[in-house]
Amino acid sequence: MTEDRRPSMDPAATAITQARYERLATVYDRVEGAMERRYQPWREQLWAQVRGHRILEVGVETGKNLPYWPPDRHLTGMLAKARRQAQELELEADLRLGDVQALDFPDASFDCAVATFVFCSMPNPVRDLCELARVVRPGGQILRLEHMPSPHRALGP
Repeated sequence: MTEDRRPSMDPAATAITQARYERLATVYDRVEGAMERRYQPWREQLWAQVRGHRILEVGVETGKNLPYWPPDRHLTGMLAKARRQAQELELEADLRLGDVQALDFPDASFDCAVATFVFCSMPNPVRDLCELARVVRPGGQILRLEHMPSPHRALGP
């Protein structure tokens, strides 16, 4: 029998993070509109580096990265509000609600994991990054694009 190396979840931290995303989800794209124009080239450059066939995107949120997903790959996304965006782009996407603290995938399930602007809002980003490393095969990729959290309580963690 193999040892389960998934970390235990922190339910309180999970609830806080989920509540924050639920609160912001309805206005997220409008609020970030001006900044998103700056981020588009970075997203494009990040996704151009993706290698392998089995790719996990953590923090799909409203689907901002979906236009950059490479074709002919098996992509799994940790869902927030992206199903409609995937349908509009005619993407075959495995979109799920999940928690990066304890991913429901076996070790070495993916060739690559991608996260954009996710770990800056996580209560324990080092632990969560270790969890990504667990589900990516040895020699695979973990690609991230991040910014720093706001010092303003209403916007930051």
